[in-house]
Amino acid sequence: MKKREYRIDLGGVRSARALHARLDGKLPFPEGYGRNLDALYDFLTEYGPRLRIVFENAKGAPASLKRLCADAVAGTPGLEIVFA
Repeated sequence: MKKREYRIDLGGVRSARALHARLDGKLPFPEGYGRNLDALYDFLTEYGPRLRIVFENAKGAPASLKRLCADAVAGTPGLEIVFA
């Protein structure tokens, strides 16, 4: 199974609203994506084996995003998420 890599610049993202605005259009979310952390977790764990996501300029990324991604990676073989 071939992975798709997505690079997402998190520079200036300090809130959940700003995060979802930045993710919108960058990741291949299914129709009806809920634009919240629960929906993001569901997406990552369902589509994760086919994804490599690189969050660039992630120094100030919300801690909730980092925890969610760590949990998703731990429970989803093949999912790769990098905070750079």
